[in-house]
Amino acid sequence: MGTFSQTNIKCKDLNAVIGRLKKYLPIGREIWLDTRKEWFYNLPHEENSSVERNITIIVSQNQNKDWVEVEFDFNGNLYFYDEILRRISKELESEILLGYYQSTDGEGRLAKFKNGQLELSFYEKYFYYQSNGDNSPPIDRIYVADNFGVAHSAIESLKKAKLGEHSYLTDHEFIYEYYKSEGWKNDLGKDYFDWTYLHLEQIK
Repeated sequence: MGTFSQTNIKCKDLNAVIGRLKKYLPIGREIWLDTRKEWFYNLPHEENSSVERNITIIVSQNQNKDWVEVEFDFNGNLYFYDEILRRISKELESEILLGYYQSTDGEGRLAKFKNGQLELSFYEKYFYYQSNGDNSPPIDRIYVADNFGVAHSAIESLKKAKLGEHSYLTDHEFIYEYYKSEGWKNDLGKDYFDWTYLHLEQIK
């Protein structure tokens, strides 16, 4: 149970990506760690006595030499970073693939930005409603809330996704299938224990 968030930016230059993030977001501290700590700036602890509870962004290049991985804390707003990612894809003349999955409620999103354009946006949303006025069963479902551009996907099940219909496509495996269908793959060959992560503090 938990949240998966990985945005892959097609760029060999890690510093170029970091520079663009700093251009569009208020960034404070920067700390390299050998493990992911997505809560690093969000909570006070031994390594962070700050009480501001800022947002943690994790940047790395552990899986592919041609792509930079960025982990955003969407905090319930899956569209907040869209304009920033669109601009970064334009400035770097590149592609960006976004994947998000919340296993506790089944919500998930895929997106693709290319050269300043949003080419695909797919969102499975969780909806629950319990009427207090009668004995009817509650509405409890996951449905397609956004399917922009899916007709051009190489994944057949994604192409068939219809707005408003029940849908349970998104999970970790499906996100990686989507990444690979768009040309991303984990081929850097680094041992997991050699991975490093830059923790950026996004100031609220």
